[in-house]
Amino acid sequence: MQALLAAEMALAGITSFIPADEAIDAMKEVGDKMPCALRETADGGLAHTTTALAWAKRYFSK
Repeated sequence: MQALLAAEMALAGITSFIPADEAIDAMKEVGDKMPCALRETADGGLAHTTTALAWAKRYFSK
């Protein structure tokens, strides 16, 4: 849904006040300051849920 909305906005000519490169740089800066346990990494976020851990165990045990 997010991708469809973004495509529709782009096709409608809607632009952002902040350039995409600056937004990406700002997001990277914030992510770098966050502890690893709070990021969407193997050490935190959805990757650390019961379902994700069970899937990883099955997938990587092959």
